[in-house]
Amino acid sequence: MASPSPWEEMEENYFICPICLDNLKDPKSLPCLHRYCRPCLAPIVGRHHSEFDCPMCKTACIIPENGVDGFKTDFHVQNMLEFIALQKSVKSEESQTCKGCQKKETVIAYCFKCKGFLCDQWYQFHLNNDIFQDHKDHVLLLADIIDEQLSLRKLASLKIAPRCNVHTEKRAEVCCETCNNLPICMVCGHHGEHEGHQISDVKKTAMKERAKIQKVINRVDQYKANVYNLPVRLEEARTRLGRNLSEEKQKLQSEYQKKLEQIRKMLRRTDKLLAESKAKIKSKEMEELTELRRERSSELEAAARKINKKFDELENEVKGKCKSYREEHEQIFGEKKANLEEKLALLDQAARDNRKLIDTQGERAAKELADASGESEGRMRQFDTFTSTVSSILAAEDDWTDSQCLPDVSLASGSLEEEVKRKLLERDAISAIHTPKLPPIVDKVTIAENPDSPVEIEEIKHEDGWVRTTAADARGRVVISGKASSTHAFVTAVDTNGKPLWRKLIESINNTSHQSICYSAALSKQLLVNACNFNRVSICHFHDGSVASTSDFHGEANNSTHGCDITNYWEEKKIEISCVTCDPANKDVYIGSCKPGQQISRKMLVFNDELQYKHSIVLPDDIRWARDITFHRGHLLVCDFEGKAGYVVSVDKLNTEIVHRLTKPIHENGDWYPTRVCTDSKEFIYILWEAKVDNKWKCVVTQYSPDSLRIMMTSPVDEYARALTTAFLDGKEKLLVTTSVTGELYIYDLVTS
Repeated sequence: MASPSPWEEMEENYFICPICLDNLKDPKSLPCLHRYCRPCLAPIVGRHHSEFDCPMCKTACIIPENGVDGFKTDFHVQNMLEFIALQKSVKSEESQTCKGCQKKETVIAYCFKCKGFLCDQWYQFHLNNDIFQDHKDHVLLLADIIDEQLSLRKLASLKIAPRCNVHTEKRAEVCCETCNNLPICMVCGHHGEHEGHQISDVKKTAMKERAKIQKVINRVDQYKANVYNLPVRLEEARTRLGRNLSEEKQKLQSEYQKKLEQIRKMLRRTDKLLAESKAKIKSKEMEELTELRRERSSELEAAARKINKKFDELENEVKGKCKSYREEHEQIFGEKKANLEEKLALLDQAARDNRKLIDTQGERAAKELADASGESEGRMRQFDTFTSTVSSILAAEDDWTDSQCLPDVSLASGSLEEEVKRKLLERDAISAIHTPKLPPIVDKVTIAENPDSPVEIEEIKHEDGWVRTTAADARGRVVISGKASSTHAFVTAVDTNGKPLWRKLIESINNTSHQSICYSAALSKQLLVNACNFNRVSICHFHDGSVASTSDFHGEANNSTHGCDITNYWEEKKIEISCVTCDPANKDVYIGSCKPGQQISRKMLVFNDELQYKHSIVLPDDIRWARDITFHRGHLLVCDFEGKAGYVVSVDKLNTEIVHRLTKPIHENGDWYPTRVCTDSKEFIYILWEAKVDNKWKCVVTQYSPDSLRIMMTSPVDEYARALTTAFLDGKEKLLVTTSVTGELYIYDLVTS
């Protein structure tokens, strides 16, 4: 029994347009390799402006300038479709007209060069006459079609070579590799518009492309197993999601019960102390009154009226004094009780909010898993299309087909690989559930009025230099970063006495803003993230500044002083880094941006703790430029310098929303700009503000309550203050404020009461 031809097996899913469900007509190939009839694709393209999603796999496709005609026609598929049409025509047994004699004779062959059927006489004429010498290799007996024994290789050999791109009357002889393997004639290659380009024989070009595609196939095969394993991984993620939801709820309830019992215990103790205080005051009152009455009785006979009046006054004085004591104690304990009841209310509200957050995250994660299931099917279809496309092209074993079609397949595989890597990284985090901690039970933290004597740091004393960030670890190492000059950024570490520990100058690369600035943030107790405005990011050690061994997005070792170049992730030109922080819950690095000269940019990039790109977020429209950022209770605190405002912003995957705007300080009638933000271990918030007052710049630090709704206090600081952070030094928490120009470090005690 004759075996079916390769394209006969592929016909159902390879040559059918997914839109009209008929054989492809003028097949247009998208960057994802899915094909559609031009008439079917045109209305879809027409409904969009710049890009649209492939109907099959949802891959985003950029629309060419000339619309649907800009998408490449798949000539390989078109050739096979031509043969299928020929095959169907022969099988229908309809009488055909001979291309040579123009009579409806019994035809026995088909000439692909003449594009017509041949009777026996004209078939022999084609074989034996020198006029048709170049037709011989392009003639196919109809018996070969009927027997279905024709291979793709044989079919490819029957097709004529493509025409020169410029001289369409000439057959193409070579490829211009400079112009994406464009088929051209020898005249164009040596004397025409392709003179000086990389010209190659089609066989050599085809060999190069086959070698390239083999490497691509090997790479794609590595991801193929991951993609086809996605349904299993998604089911595992659903299981983890259910387990994480349950664990988070149990953890929340346990923490809530523990803190609730603490507050109730403190309330009972307050009530007991108040009762004991009242009893002591009453007892003291009775003792003093009894003593007075005893004295009164002994002296009553000597001067009854005089003594009565005197002791009546004394008795009233004692009663008044004790009443005052009672009222004072009742007020003190009443305030404590009210404070505890307020904490209880805040605890209950926070617990309700956290339960709601857990449910919301769970619902969103479940939806993302459902979306991922559909997406995984799309990716599997993409891999199937890639495999079948490569197989059919290579099976033809035709140099022109390989040189023209394989580069497009290689290009499509690159975007497919990147998309799969990015999606796999995102899917791994879907089942994670993170909730902020419940508020601590603490009355308040006060910034000491007088700091320790300022510590002079010679390394940062520079009139042209800028201090931008300060970070510290538990061992008293203070890391300060900023601008050293127009061509160099700096990161320097000192101890709390100002003694230098290490220093690094980082030369700018491709910098367009004429300033070179480094921003730093603590990633862990041992590691520090350095982000330079010329789009270089690295991770170094706190103790000596050496660059930690990390991996960039492409998995290559990165031990360069400059770190990873993240320019391409911005997707816009002239975007620079403006701030950096770390999310302690997810161990992610958030990097903010600005446009030099405009200072307006809301985009942020998110990397994991090995500087692998995860995704990007966009801050809400009300925010103009994030000068500084930090995480607080799962939210992002943003210093919007251009907007002169501080914000609390919720961040949920790719979505951001303003929770509320922080109250601005009212101090000396200044129009205050927020520059830096940090938090302490008790979750109080500190923002460094600056303003011009009476033609002189002044700075203040404002402390906010843990819920960020109230200003607790505002303290003036040095006019050159440009960075702040908190740290435990010698077992006590301190607020560290660093200045530019004067190069001083101020250390303030944080007093808990």
